[in-house]
Amino acid sequence: MTAGIEDHKYMLVLDDRLFYRGLLGHRMKARSLGAVSIYLAPEGGFRLKHGNGPWTRRELAIVPPYVAHQAVSDCGSIISVLIEPERLDPADMERLFVEFGDPERRAGLLARLRAAAGRLSDGARGARMTTGAFDRIVLGRALRERSIDPRIETALVEMEGDGLESQTLAADLAGIIGLSSSRFLHLFKEQTGVSFRNHRMWRRARGFLLHANHSGSLTDVALSLGYPDSSHFSHSIRKTFGLQPRSIRIGSRNLRVDSNARAAVSLHA
Repeated sequence: MTAGIEDHKYMLVLDDRLFYRGLLGHRMKARSLGAVSIYLAPEGGFRLKHGNGPWTRRELAIVPPYVAHQAVSDCGSIISVLIEPERLDPADMERLFVEFGDPERRAGLLARLRAAAGRLSDGARGARMTTGAFDRIVLGRALRERSIDPRIETALVEMEGDGLESQTLAADLAGIIGLSSSRFLHLFKEQTGVSFRNHRMWRRARGFLLHANHSGSLTDVALSLGYPDSSHFSHSIRKTFGLQPRSIRIGSRNLRVDSNARAAVSLHA
């Protein structure tokens, strides 16, 4: 393990997974992420609130995709794992929620997740971290993938690259895979369990995380991600992550980011 990694902020971004250990904004509003979200504090506990429900005290929590929630950590920091649902086998997703809700598994999961930053950091050096390797380090087992129509898989790969900026993306992707726009939108939701519109909004906002520790113009970032202007960008990021882009930037100072996501490759090409 790299010396001191547990004392530093760290994020690993893959196409289908994300691990974050760092600050949790104390002014965070409700957030709605398009991924299965796992939360725990690096030490101690935290509080979690779903929608307009009551605050509850937690050591470990798992939140379904697109469910509004807020979190507050005693120590001011959080460990968060995001698992993209579109390629995840639905039965294995259900199993994951059962496992994280089992009190007898809690101590082992907490220990594994708190140790994951160092193991992921070491694993990401000099080699491409696979989804299976990530899962085995973080969860103790590789999650099964769902079977997806090859045409929708092609569309997902295109979206994970640098294709989100197109204002006619649905029509563009439909043309690539040989479907009408209406048939493509129907098949996309049928195969992934989420509407194309929601998936695109999430992937676009998620793409900002690759810029979180940068110092460049937020306006340029917004345009590169396909937002029509800074106002739409700020609104989308705040709705998704519960924080303004500038607040995320401030909290991401000295954040080490490793990534082999397709969007990161395009970003640095």
